[in-house]
Amino acid sequence: MKLLIITQKVDSRDQLLGFFIDWIKKFSEKFEKVTVLCLEKGEFSLPENVEVISLGKDRGYPKIGQLSTFYFLLFTLKYDSVFVHMNPIWVVLGGISWRLMNKKIFFWYTSGGITTKLKLAEKFADIIFTASKESFRLPSKKVTVTGHGIDTELFRPDILKNQRFNLCILSVGRMAPVKNYETLVDAAKMLKDQGLDFKVTMVGEAPLDSDTRYLTSLKLKVKSLKLEDNFHFVGKVNHKDLPQYYQFHDIFIHLSKTGSLDKTILEAMACGMKVLSSNDSARSFLPVELIFNESNSSELADKIMAVKDKPTDPALREYVIKNHNLDVLIEKISQAINKQ
Repeated sequence: MKLLIITQKVDSRDQLLGFFIDWIKKFSEKFEKVTVLCLEKGEFSLPENVEVISLGKDRGYPKIGQLSTFYFLLFTLKYDSVFVHMNPIWVVLGGISWRLMNKKIFFWYTSGGITTKLKLAEKFADIIFTASKESFRLPSKKVTVTGHGIDTELFRPDILKNQRFNLCILSVGRMAPVKNYETLVDAAKMLKDQGLDFKVTMVGEAPLDSDTRYLTSLKLKVKSLKLEDNFHFVGKVNHKDLPQYYQFHDIFIHLSKTGSLDKTILEAMACGMKVLSSNDSARSFLPVELIFNESNSSELADKIMAVKDKPTDPALREYVIKNHNLDVLIEKISQAINKQ
């Protein structure tokens, strides 16, 4: 069977979407030919039966040009089924044509928000895959919960981790208001007032203008609270380089307000970190002592103090291996596609 995949970007250097290279590699083992359409392509190394075609955003093509290329390829490429990753607009734009061509449409989506585009995409899709029940809030009988796809061989504990005298705290994700990082800054102030020796590393870029303004305000808040020596803003990190950040740090703080299950907390757990979360989705698998209430910086500070000297619970990594392993995810999706 030949599979057409549509995704936003194919680039191993991208922090947010670099992981999808591994998905494509795994899909190439399940299908005779895999063709990937993307808005942008960068650096990657993929098997011979994979073809990656850019719609031209990376070359400055206007949106009308990208759309024209999409429809041309939609009708001229040879494929049996379609797998759309995240962006519902492509399900909407291609839905009628794929229906007329008798192509089955499979859609992966993980986000707490419900939009008009998502509602339309749900009508066209044959099966919708999502990481958790919180990651797809639109009621639909088409939804299949599969778990996330974490490469647990890449994201694994470092048994040679150096012992340090100070506490190393980590947060990973896009620098945006929905990530609620100001709660961590306020908690850090409380920890410093208690005399705790610690460092906070913030990994993530600010891709939008609104995100850039948020990051600027966050840094100003750090400065006003005299926490410059405690915070390090790393910026964008290649996906393949993320494991070393998880492995080096002690506690991962997960503050996202999206409500959907983020990959970052699972990556941290797979790397043997202690984790604390205020996200709704984490309540289904984390013990209560690792959960704090959203925007409650005082509770977060208390939780950090409570767990900082405790050993890592190996059950956290085992949970990821059992429920969010990449191989298991791709097998589930591939089986569903091949049955259609």
